[in-house]
Amino acid sequence: MSHDSGKEIPSIVSHMFYGEVMEEEVFPFPQFSDSQVEMAKAMIDAVDKFAQANIDSAKFDKDAKIPKEVLDGLAGLGLCGLGVGEDYGGLGLDTTLYARVFSEVAGIDGSIATTLGAHQSIGYKALINEGNEEQKKKWLPKLASGECWASFCLTEPGSGSDAYSIKTKATKNADGTYTINGQKLWITNAGLAGFYSVFAKTEHDDDKGNKVEKITCFIVEKDMPGISFGEKEDKMGIRASETRAVYFDNVKVPASNIIGEPGKGFKIAMNVLNTGRLSLGSGSVGGMKAILKLATAQAKTRKQFGDTINNFGLIQEKLTTMAANIYASESIVYMTTGKITQGMHEFSHESAICKIYCSEKLWHTIDMATQIGAGNAYMREYPYERIMRDCRINLIFEGTNEILRIFTALSGIKGPSDSLKELGKVADVSKAIQDPIKSVGILSEFAKKRIAKYVGSKTLTKIHPSLETHGSHFSSALNDFSIAVENTIMKYGKNIIGNELPQMRIANMAIELYVQLCVLSRTTSILNRTDVSDADKEYVTLMTELICRDSRQNFTRNYKRLNSSYDKLIPKISKHISERDGFGFDIIDF
Repeated sequence: MSHDSGKEIPSIVSHMFYGEVMEEEVFPFPQFSDSQVEMAKAMIDAVDKFAQANIDSAKFDKDAKIPKEVLDGLAGLGLCGLGVGEDYGGLGLDTTLYARVFSEVAGIDGSIATTLGAHQSIGYKALINEGNEEQKKKWLPKLASGECWASFCLTEPGSGSDAYSIKTKATKNADGTYTINGQKLWITNAGLAGFYSVFAKTEHDDDKGNKVEKITCFIVEKDMPGISFGEKEDKMGIRASETRAVYFDNVKVPASNIIGEPGKGFKIAMNVLNTGRLSLGSGSVGGMKAILKLATAQAKTRKQFGDTINNFGLIQEKLTTMAANIYASESIVYMTTGKITQGMHEFSHESAICKIYCSEKLWHTIDMATQIGAGNAYMREYPYERIMRDCRINLIFEGTNEILRIFTALSGIKGPSDSLKELGKVADVSKAIQDPIKSVGILSEFAKKRIAKYVGSKTLTKIHPSLETHGSHFSSALNDFSIAVENTIMKYGKNIIGNELPQMRIANMAIELYVQLCVLSRTTSILNRTDVSDADKEYVTLMTELICRDSRQNFTRNYKRLNSSYDKLIPKISKHISERDGFGFDIIDF
């Protein structure tokens, strides 16, 4: 995967909301360079050897603690500074290599992946993204070496996914320092860290001279007077990772500890979470691979009715689905990281989709593996139940999947919505139009585009010939999606913000389209290679067939429900449930 060439690569998913696909960016699928392959193999080998000798996940889970010597050993491997430049003591891995190494760690232990991810994927990511040179020189070497651990302090008791509603405040003092008061909740690495990226409201003057509150990002150090911590949370899963509340009681922070510009902290936080969500995606891939290996071993050795259960159709269906989940998830993650490495700077849609899709496929995978493990999987003697507990948080971490669906839909339709504004103005002021020719032109252009979408457009031209049928289906679905987006905008207008069910349908369709596109690109690249065996080519072709068929069915279901009365049932039934405080009646009553 080539490094950033200086070329700005636009978001692939954003373009799909217009019914467009940038084939020249999607094909060929981003490839690892020889040097990247060498580095990845060396890192993976070192991580695996360390894990075999030092990581006892069952014990860590039972004790709810990762031993210090293990954390020190991980730091010694360079795992605390994967993305930090070599000038600051890190390994300087690009986004793709970072994802691959992190995937390996996550496949070994969820708590360790959480600890390392909270440290660098989000903990000090704001410092890398927006810190000044003085701040980087002071902190990055300590953070990259593991001498100091980091923590990301955004979530509060009253604000989870609604990050802008935080209450923690930083008041500017006469000497230019700031005093922080407030609390943060469910903060990973809270007691372990010495460096905290803290987001707090600060007061600013707007254009009219009024006082307004905006978010600012601060570096807070553990030894600053006034910072304290709650008890370690007793969690369902990832129990060995540390999670605590953090309290700020008149914590005085110098202005030199502000990361980026004052009042720009919300955007800084969102940019950090974008990259954190990619880590969750790649980590989910690593988890799925470990789970499938476990389930396959069980299926090949467990005998029933005189045969190993991997020869039974219902077990084969689960193994096949798990493998397809991995291939699809891996494809969207490494398409995204590959394009970031090549120069895509706006990737919020892609990272949200990676987080949603991969975390949900991970959950589906451990559920199926547990079914294959059967009675054994239910016993703590085996790792299934611990892995299941560890996996569940991924659907909640760093923006719940529900919130990320809303984000994907609303931010995705913003572009087409802006494009339709001009059309809307024509409709609103048609009686007072000064230039009817211009107005007709606008309407005609819109009509032509709509007609083109209904008629259909060419299929993907760079796809492998054996995949052309899937490419044709994709192009047709993309046209349907674009029309559905426009129809939704015109139907709801600004009221779309309060209608989450159509938002969900739009987001789900976008997810399926991105999955299909990435899988088709990856498989095309594999089929075009001469150094890949026929068996491997058959394997990926079969998985692609399965993924695309399932994805089309999911797309079609959401497309139909967007315009049917199905979703109208949901708020009506939900209202009954709320009024009855639950189900509401017993079988003996009726």
